[in-house]
Amino acid sequence: MEWEEPHDSALYCLQTDGNHMIASGSSYYGGVRLWDKRQAACLQFFQLSSRPVSSPVYCLRFSSSHLHAALASSLHSLDFRQNNVYIR
Repeated sequence: MEWEEPHDSALYCLQTDGNHMIASGSSYYGGVRLWDKRQAACLQFFQLSSRPVSSPVYCLRFSSSHLHAALASSLHSLDFRQNNVYIR
């Protein structure tokens, strides 16, 4: 199977849950994508950087309830347990 980053950005990091999910961090705009290994298209995209300055996602970790991502000058935590995913 092959998954393609829609904006042709280099991937800086990725992690799998050991089952069906993959999270990838891109080189621009603090972008994190969630993928299902059984599907070719991205399931969800999170733009973590709200500033006009572009930052790669240098490192990420995720579980079924949270995603943590490190950018150049910030650390973001997403809580999937809430109805609306809250980015801090």
